[in-house]
Amino acid sequence: MNKVKITKREIVIFSIVSIIFLLIPFIAAPNFSSDQSIFKTGFFKRMLFENILLLVFFLVNYFVLIPKLYFQKRYFFYIVILIIFFFVVYKVPEFAFHFNKVPPKAPPFNRFEPRKPPRDFMMWSPKIIMFSMMAIVSLFIRQNKRFQEMKNEKQLSEIAYLRAQINPHFLFNTLNNIYALTLQKSDSASDAVMKLSKMMRFVVSDSSKDFVPLQQDLDYIKNYIELQKLRLTHKESVIFEVEGNPADLRISPLILINFIENAFKYGVIDEASEPVIISIKVEQQTLFLNVENTISKEVNPETEKSEIGLKNTKKRLDYFYTNHYKLAIHNDLSKFIVELKIFLND
Repeated sequence: MNKVKITKREIVIFSIVSIIFLLIPFIAAPNFSSDQSIFKTGFFKRMLFENILLLVFFLVNYFVLIPKLYFQKRYFFYIVILIIFFFVVYKVPEFAFHFNKVPPKAPPFNRFEPRKPPRDFMMWSPKIIMFSMMAIVSLFIRQNKRFQEMKNEKQLSEIAYLRAQINPHFLFNTLNNIYALTLQKSDSASDAVMKLSKMMRFVVSDSSKDFVPLQQDLDYIKNYIELQKLRLTHKESVIFEVEGNPADLRISPLILINFIENAFKYGVIDEASEPVIISIKVEQQTLFLNVENTISKEVNPETEKSEIGLKNTKKRLDYFYTNHYKLAIHNDLSKFIVELKIFLND
């Protein structure tokens, strides 16, 4: 369960709102300065109780209703609960503190009088306005907080991925492989250097952008896989397929690579009978990624890092593709399968 972090700014806001609402009954009480007995009346107690319940509603709305319902676009349930809260705030104090109400006057018999506005409407209007203000203020503050959180998470995510995508192990192994190719005077050496150069240029120049052309991201993945194959004896142990037309589509950069990296880090590699299968399919504006690998029997001390990488990728998916993606991960201790579906906007 995620812990709710309360900032100093929120504490100040909640304190000010609390003080104001707890002072309102004292200020609004008749003969506030001269007659202290008013504080013992049902009118004062009821108003104080109402304002305490309003504060409770403010906090519940801020910490529970808005993130659980409003942000999840469950607007119908959100409105229903607001209506229930409204009657709780104003009806519970009414039942708790009964007033000696003046009986209604009898209608006049000798002459006609224009009908006056209903007294109940005049009484409830300020309450509706006050309750609505509390709901709107809490929503405004919570929306602003969410925007700042998402902005900070996005910045942290970008920095982390800039550092992590071309990791030292991959770079070291690739350079070793290229060095071996140069000793063999292989023509593949220059091609490998070019692939690595393109990958590094993409990470440095484009990975900080919100979205890049899908083809660029696919080229990065292709180059990554080709460089990984340099160390393999059985090239057929890695199957990479791309189907569909990625033209005019855009994607958040490097959001797919973590799933592919994990297949090489923690899967059985260089076994033709147990190939790593990476399949990417584009249909209209939808991308399908399927990664399947046999899990290595060797206990890998970096498994926890893999889980952190997957969590970070999920956060990025939530940020850029809220309600527009589906991710399924199957792990039966022998096979690891990732199935990802993303709706891409052109």
